[in-house]
Amino acid sequence: IPLDGSAKRIGWFVEPGITYTLPRFKNSEEEVFRSADTSYTAIYDPNGRLGVYIGAGATWFTRDPVIVDYFDLGLAYKNLRGSESYESTLVRGDSTATFTGDGTFAERFVTLNANANKFIQTGDYQFVQLSLGANADYRIGSSYDHTGDPALNQHEFPPDLIAQLHFKVGYGFKLRSKLLLIPAIETPIFSVVPEDQGIGKLQWFSSTYRPLILTVRFLFLRARNG
Repeated sequence: IPLDGSAKRIGWFVEPGITYTLPRFKNSEEEVFRSADTSYTAIYDPNGRLGVYIGAGATWFTRDPVIVDYFDLGLAYKNLRGSESYESTLVRGDSTATFTGDGTFAERFVTLNANANKFIQTGDYQFVQLSLGANADYRIGSSYDHTGDPALNQHEFPPDLIAQLHFKVGYGFKLRSKLLLIPAIETPIFSVVPEDQGIGKLQWFSSTYRPLILTVRFLFLRARNG
C-alpha cells in the first residue's frame, strides 16, 4: 500500500460471497430427557445449506503497519440456511413409540462488522491476509419449517441480535495500482450473544452449526489529489 505519497489512507471495498452452516461430522444417539420410567432418546442429523452474502464498507490504512496493516468497517446482508432430520424413541413403562421428522431454517440478517487486518507478503503482488474482528447481526427475517415436536426435541434458535468475535484468513492479489482482490473465509470463534455453544457455533432446532462465510473482497485504493 503506497502510503508514502500516492495513496490516501482511507479506501473502500465491496465483497460478494456465500455462506454455509457447517454441521458436526458425526452423529450419535442423545438422551434428551429421563424421568422415572420415561425416557426419550434421539439421533439428530443436521445438514448445512448455502446462502447469500453481500457486503461493503470503508478501510483505513495504518502509517506504521508492524502489527496491523489496515482496519475496516462494513455493513452486509447475511443469509444462513440449513436443515435437520431426526429419529427418536420414547419409552414409557412397557410401551415404546418411535418418531421421525425433518425441517429447514433460513435466516436473514443485517450485519455490522469491523476487522483488524495483517498482510504477510508471499510475492511481489501476493499476500496472506489474517483478520480478527467482531460482528453484530440483527435478524430482519426468518423461516422455520419442522415436522418434529418442539417440546420433545427442545428446539432453540439464535436471538434477534447476535454478537460474536470472528477470525478470517484470505489470500490476496494486487491486480492494478488501485485494486486488490482478496478471497477469504470467515468463521466465528466466540459468541457473546447468545452464550457460546462451542467456539462460535449457533443452535437451530436441536443441533448446532458453525457459520462459514466465503467472500471475494475487491479493495479499492484512492489516489491522492494531484
